[in-house]
Amino acid sequence: MLNWLILLLLSLIWGSSFILMKKSLVVFEYIEVGFFRLQIAFLILLPFVVSSIRKIKKAHIIPLLIVSIIGTVIPAVLFAKAQIFLNSSIAGMLNSLTPMFTLVISIIIFNVKSWSKRDFVGIMIGLFGTYSLLLPKNMTMIDLKYSILLIFATICYALSINTIKHKLHSLKPLDIAVISSCFSTIIPTIYISYNGWGNTLSKIYMNFDSFYYLIILGVICTSFAIIIFNYLIQRSNAIFASSTTYLIPVFAMMWGIIDKEKIEPNEVIGTIFILIGVFVINYKKLE
Repeated sequence: MLNWLILLLLSLIWGSSFILMKKSLVVFEYIEVGFFRLQIAFLILLPFVVSSIRKIKKAHIIPLLIVSIIGTVIPAVLFAKAQIFLNSSIAGMLNSLTPMFTLVISIIIFNVKSWSKRDFVGIMIGLFGTYSLLLPKNMTMIDLKYSILLIFATICYALSINTIKHKLHSLKPLDIAVISSCFSTIIPTIYISYNGWGNTLSKIYMNFDSFYYLIILGVICTSFAIIIFNYLIQRSNAIFASSTTYLIPVFAMMWGIIDKEKIEPNEVIGTIFILIGVFVINYKKLE
């Protein structure tokens, strides 16, 4: 039951991240949204850096780089970029492709053989739900382009999830979050230094009302969420943990309704199928 409570909490947090990105993109550029949230997350975790570094072994470095660069930096930028053109509810819906790629990568790259037909059926039901969610949208080339960006981001998430499960299981969730956050902040720091810290701080000061959204993104949706997500992966399995992305569209849709985004009837139907998919995959994992 604890696994399910963590799953729901993570889904609520990450389902809210899309509307927060949308609000912050009114003032800040997409790359600033992606990079600022990572730097804020690092500042929150900074007090734990020294103790976490002491626990890192040479074999952990490459997996941690995969988690930080591929699983954190790239998706943060891609989701912010895509949301310039796609609404927050659609972004949350596309994110539900992660479990499929998690399963595929676990089989192809990590040679996992413990998956079952039930996992496959559940993922197919979830994908059907995702298709139903997107069906009413007459996609333009711009929609397709940025939807593909989000699909690529979900592949990055899937690789990161499997890496945590299979290569970093000896580390505590906090240590994984702290060190990966440390690596993740390198590129944003270089970018901000290049543009000038004075200009960056001035822009933040002049638009602090919008910067609040980025603070929430960095503190709650990034640093806090990463810690409990790593914990969930270690106490369950990669496919169960990635099932957060089946529930994320539900919360993303709720925020979209609050923000007066148009929600089509079969988007609701698709969400129901997504929930069924989650249950099919995980109904024997309720401990």
